[in-house]
Amino acid sequence: MQDAQVVEAAEAAGEAATGSGFSIQNFTDVNWLVENIGPLAMKLIIALAILWIGLKIARWAGNFVKKLSMRSPAVDETLGNFLGSIVRYAATAMVFVTAITQLGVETASLVAMLGAATLAIGLALQGTLGNVAAGVMLMLFRPYKLGDYVSVAGQEGVVRDMNIFTTNLATVDNKEIIIANGEAWGSTISNFTSLGKRRVDVDYGIHYDDDIDKAIKIINDTAAKHPHVISDPEAPWAKVVTLNESSVDIQSRVWCKSEHYWDVMFDLKKSIKEAFDKNGITIPYPTSIELDG
Repeated sequence: MQDAQVVEAAEAAGEAATGSGFSIQNFTDVNWLVENIGPLAMKLIIALAILWIGLKIARWAGNFVKKLSMRSPAVDETLGNFLGSIVRYAATAMVFVTAITQLGVETASLVAMLGAATLAIGLALQGTLGNVAAGVMLMLFRPYKLGDYVSVAGQEGVVRDMNIFTTNLATVDNKEIIIANGEAWGSTISNFTSLGKRRVDVDYGIHYDDDIDKAIKIINDTAAKHPHVISDPEAPWAKVVTLNESSVDIQSRVWCKSEHYWDVMFDLKKSIKEAFDKNGITIPYPTSIELDG
């Protein structure tokens, strides 16, 4: 049903284009082309010049609006980038309309053709238009902004770019992931940056013969010495969480600023292991018991 609607709309666009003095069928008439090759070539050159210059102006206009909007304290980089992309795409559409008009398509015919073609494009590109609508919703509710570390549609990374169609992430190993805004808006979004602080949870296993209280004190004292560990909202915390077959598992919880999360996690794993070694706390190897048949 939808395909039939698209075909009908496309046919209507073609009829609109031939309903005025200019006819697209002229381009398929060899005699007409021979008689009008000179003026046609000039119009084509001018149209291409309009396209070349106009696209550069559209790109410049988008960047100008982005920079201008960001001068306002109420507009951040994310919103400025979004507004800039809207201006650029709108200006690009105007450039194409101007170039087509230069080829000799009358304005009335062009308006009629665009009106009919809009229906065909709208039906054929429902998903793309949905991405635009989702991009607007993302701008209104602002679940993330440029520079935030997020999980979107099952992908994690830093938000590098956000326009009316897509959200672009950069992963920790420097891969670019492009997510359609419709998919982003329809998924669960986790923002690891927006609240400013994160808790780092690390588990350590010690031997059953070791002093648990001593191990907990070593963990807390070592964690408190890390320059990026903070005491707000909670000082370093450690408790026994699991009694495994071959180890007593103690979980350490510390707080830090969001940008220091990975440094704190990796540093504590190393420094607490070294502190255990110096104080005779053993991290046991996995063991298994074999029963004789």
